[in-house]
Amino acid sequence: MNAVQAIQASGASCGDRSERMKDGTLPNICIVDDDEAVRGALRLLVRSFGWQARSFSSAREFLEALPEGKPDCLLLDLNMPEMNGAELQERLASQGISIPVIVITGQKDLKLLARSRAAGARALISKPFQDEELKACIEQALYSTH
Repeated sequence: MNAVQAIQASGASCGDRSERMKDGTLPNICIVDDDEAVRGALRLLVRSFGWQARSFSSAREFLEALPEGKPDCLLLDLNMPEMNGAELQERLASQGISIPVIVITGQKDLKLLARSRAAGARALISKPFQDEELKACIEQALYSTH
């Protein structure tokens, strides 16, 4: 079973409680990944946790949608064409946009991982991962007082 299949298989068994933000709305989690299957699986998994989820196929697509509203958390692939995840993080920081970022990657490019961490990634998760690991990282990003 590959990582995408594992995510899809585990999604239905995830907790069904909905954590609400201080204003009573459900958190909005955005996913940026160039792999359509991974994007779809992550979107289903995040929704199974009880949160809102939107997905984007590229960093540029995400940036174009940003004026519609800043997400509460960003799940980000590092290795994407045109603009990688670390470059997206750096672009957001240069514009003064602060979003908790969780990097999900199957690559072991240490320079890119270090660059992402330096740009403020809250967590780095390697594929394949357990659904509870992702949920815990998102909860920490959403509800921590950092």
